[in-house]
Amino acid sequence: MNSDLTFAVCAYKDSPFLEEAVKSAANQTYPVKLLIATSTPSAYIEEIARRHHAEYCVNPVKAGIASDWNFALSCAHTPFVTIIHQDDVYLPKYAQQVCELLQKHPETLIVFTDYGDLLPDGKIHPDRFYLRIKRLLLWAFYLKHIHTSRLWKRSAVAFGNAVSCPTVTYNMNMLGNEKFSREYSVNLDWDMWLRLTDLKGAFAFIPQVLMAHRIADAMETAAAIADHRRENEDHALFTRIWGGKLASLLMKFYRYSYQGNKNNT
Repeated sequence: MNSDLTFAVCAYKDSPFLEEAVKSAANQTYPVKLLIATSTPSAYIEEIARRHHAEYCVNPVKAGIASDWNFALSCAHTPFVTIIHQDDVYLPKYAQQVCELLQKHPETLIVFTDYGDLLPDGKIHPDRFYLRIKRLLLWAFYLKHIHTSRLWKRSAVAFGNAVSCPTVTYNMNMLGNEKFSREYSVNLDWDMWLRLTDLKGAFAFIPQVLMAHRIADAMETAAAIADHRRENEDHALFTRIWGGKLASLLMKFYRYSYQGNKNNT
């Protein structure tokens, strides 16, 4: 099958949601290539890959999320790649919408879309409070969906990370040697977007809910807050963007949000 987009599903251990994620990737209206990448190989993951005719790729290096995501990107051989988290689902027209935009604007670095939360009731909730805040941070991308200037690209990440990682498709022809950094365990995506703002090329936004992020990582989120990883990484990135004084001011607001956001990451 000829396709210019690969859906690279990152599988970690034997998630009960993995097959639902893979099915959503396979049931696109646009042809895609499908692979499952893992650093925790098992018969369960391999069987799901076999059933859905997905390439099965095992990362021999067990070095955290950045290593897993970089490995998933390296396994793909198409110009466009979407890293799929094993808990999430994609609406049938995600691939079509994203590829049509990238084909029309080949100078684009990344395309990201609007999204909703997939809650335990099985429904997609697109209008939770924190999602409204993220959309507010993306105001410039609602006025104009594609930006090439560093200033406007940075507006999406200057006051927080408004670009949700599972919504993103990467134009590998434009990324060069950029990779996710092992320096971060929580904000590795935010760090990546910040570095990409310095590259020539555009950020593009599709203001439609085209995927759903399953709220199933409350324990990991709580752990990142409890051991101050979230706070430390937020502060480090705000300092890179704004300098020390303004970063400290922004962190006063962010500290209030940590407890309320445990289930909203």
